[in-house]
This record gives sequence, C-alpha cells and structure tokens, in this order.
Amino acid sequence: MKRISTLLVLALGLSLVFAGAAYANFGPHGGYVDDTDACAGCHRAHTSFSTVGWTDQLGTEHTSALLVGSASTMTEFCNACHGSLAPGASTNVVDGVFDSGPTGADTQNIGDLNGGVTVQYLSESTFNAPLNGGGFSQMPDPYVWESSATISYQAATSAHSMEAAGPLWGAGSSVPTWPNLTCADCHDPHGTSNYRLLKAQVNGATVGGYEADGETPDAFVFSYETGYPNPAGPNKGWLKHEAGAAQMAAYRPDYTGGTKILHHDATGAESLSVWCAACHQQYVVRDGVAGNLTGTYDYDGSVGAPNSENGLVGAEVRHRHPVDITLAAGYGPARALQEEVQSDQTWVPLELDEGNDPNDTTLFYQNWIGCLTCHRAHGSSAVMTGWAAAHLATNTAGTIIPVQDGIAGVAPDKDDVAGAPVTGSSALLRANQRGVCERCHNK
Repeated sequence: MKRISTLLVLALGLSLVFAGAAYANFGPHGGYVDDTDACAGCHRAHTSFSTVGWTDQLGTEHTSALLVGSASTMTEFCNACHGSLAPGASTNVVDGVFDSGPTGADTQNIGDLNGGVTVQYLSESTFNAPLNGGGFSQMPDPYVWESSATISYQAATSAHSMEAAGPLWGAGSSVPTWPNLTCADCHDPHGTSNYRLLKAQVNGATVGGYEADGETPDAFVFSYETGYPNPAGPNKGWLKHEAGAAQMAAYRPDYTGGTKILHHDATGAESLSVWCAACHQQYVVRDGVAGNLTGTYDYDGSVGAPNSENGLVGAEVRHRHPVDITLAAGYGPARALQEEVQSDQTWVPLELDEGNDPNDTTLFYQNWIGCLTCHRAHGSSAVMTGWAAAHLATNTAGTIIPVQDGIAGVAPDKDDVAGAPVTGSSALLRANQRGVCERCHNK
C-alpha cells in the first residue's frame, strides 16, 4: 500500500506540473521549444532524491537520472503516469487499456473537460479499448471488446519482462539474456525521430536518429496516423524544437485501432521488424546475411538462450516464418496462402505499403507482414491450450515429436534444458491458440 500511495502522489504531482500547458500528443516527451518547462516535470537539477540511474549510448551506467519523486526503478517512474490509476497519461500500459486521463477526442479542444480532467492532448484512440501494444500485467479481453465494446480484464499470459533478466529469443551470438529490461531500453522519454518514441540506438545497433547536423530526422519506423510526417516528404520523421512542436500539434495518434505501421522501405534495410531485430537479431537474417531479400530464413543453428543446444534437440538449423514481405509474395497456387486472407487489422494488422490508401481494400495484398502482425509489443492475454501448448518429447523410435501438455493454460513446463525447465507462454501473440495463423492461412 505504501508503494501504491507513493506512486499516486508522484502521478498527481506530475499531472499538476503538466496541467498548465499543451504539449500536443507526446506530453512531455518531445517537441521542446527553446524555453521549455517540460524538463521540470521529470527532473530536478539539484534536489532529486530518486535512486534511478541512467545508461548512455555506449552502455555505461551512471548513478542518477535526477528524476523527481521517490521511484526506485525506471519502470516505477514511468508507471507513475502510464500505470494503473495514474492520471498523468491515458495510455495505461500496465492494464493494456486506453483509459481516462488528459487525452480527448479529436473533436474536442485543448482545455475542454473530459470527465473532470482538462484535455491536454488530442487523439483518435477509443477510450476503454485495448491498447495495440497490450498490457504488462493484464488487458481487456480483445474478444469481449470486439463483440460488445465492454471491458473484461484478463491476466497477461506473456509479456516483455520488466526489471528482470530474461531470455533474448533469436539473439544469435549476441547477449543471450537481457538484464533488467526497462521502458527506457525501447523508448526514449525525450522523444526521437521514430514512431512511438522508439529509440534510435538499441543494443548497439543504429535504428533511427538524426543526420550529422543533429536536426534532420532519419527515422526507421513510421505510421499513417493523422498528421504523422510522411517519409516521402521533406521530413523523414519528427523534427526537433519549435518545428517538432508544430508537427505534433497536428498529430492524432491511434493507440487502439490497429498498429497502422507504414512499411516505407522495400529494400528491407529500415522497418519496424529491423528495429525489433536490434535485439532479436536472427529474425531478419537469411542465409546468414541480415537484410538479404532472396535467401532462406533460418536461425543458423542458434536461437538464443534459454535454448536446446545442450538439451533435447541439440544444435540444429531452425526455420521461421518470413517477415518484411507482402501478402502477395506468399499468395497463389504455388504458395502457402491459397485462400483469401481474413483482412482484419485488429487481429492480424499488416503494415501499409507506402503510397497506398489505407481504405482501399483492392491494395490489401500489397501490405506487409511485420512483427506486430502476429505479436503485441508489451503483453498479451491470449490463451494457449492443446497443441498450442505442446512440448517436444522423444518417442520410442527415437524421433523428437510434439506432445500435448496435460495441463490446460499457458504455464506447463517445456523442454528440460540443462536441468532448468522452460515455462510456456502465449509468446505475445494477438489471438488465442494459433488464431494468428488461421486468419491468414484460412484453412
């Protein structure tokens, strides 16, 4: 209770700090004018007592981020606004819901009241709907929401582990276990040139940023939300300072209506999947070459840890589903997609091909498969039973085969790797069981 009270006090304090000014849609997270007051919303230059430190682009840890309040972890600090019962932001990533807060509909005006809260930011999101990214702890059941537009919270059955070491799946030869993942490992709270504050430097890889002048954006990830800067235009991402603030004043993010990612680079060099692959490196490698568009997808004998290199399977080349390809590349009599794909941007959201009208269904097969087509970024409440929760075992003939788990749900132990059982999960998938497969392959 004490920790909750501390967070509520911090959240209320932050909401009061930001109540006097409109920061467009990124709140205190970008578009700073020269004489901004936003720094004071999160930092104290001389009187900070938070124990949270910070890590520079070279991976060196420093002792203090000079944060306001008493948060002891970065996640705790972020959740003061983005957590449960926090008034500072409408994007409640803990509960995976776009809830009440300082955001209003695009038809409102800055300064209007929204349930007793002053509207500071405008959005095209749907209140009480599940967030596109899901939730770290729970989220509204997407099936109930789709059928009745009502909330029925379900516990997360998988999530990116926050403030705890966890496996880095598909890491290849890089760091197999990520120590203490925090919000700031993926997002830059001060704003970036990328969509959704995604960092420009992740795990030593450059995945966005600015040109050598420090001002011209060179982003990797874009969207086709209202007001988002078009990468084909003069500005390839978010500008800084007054110019950036002007961009954001016209921006209307959609946190609930499907991912709306824009796949602008057909060469495969820059996309959301390439951004994710800064950590999950093997997912964009074909025939051992990252970004190769014509080779075969495999893991080259490495799936990261925990893995089965010393366990049941041993060192084998693993195969995986392609990413950064259009549906057209997989459709036809000689391909896997022989039937019509269920074109549902909620359950299997595709990345829009640059230049296409998102409302033109005749162009549907020109859209791209990306990471978020099948997975949520933060957490999922999808249920896995039966074959979806199966584990591998060796039969009497010495062949490794799948065996259905005898325990319902998503938590039975999987392969016993070097004496440490791996717990099953829903793998951040968007639909129950293998619903993401059926909605495309339609068998």
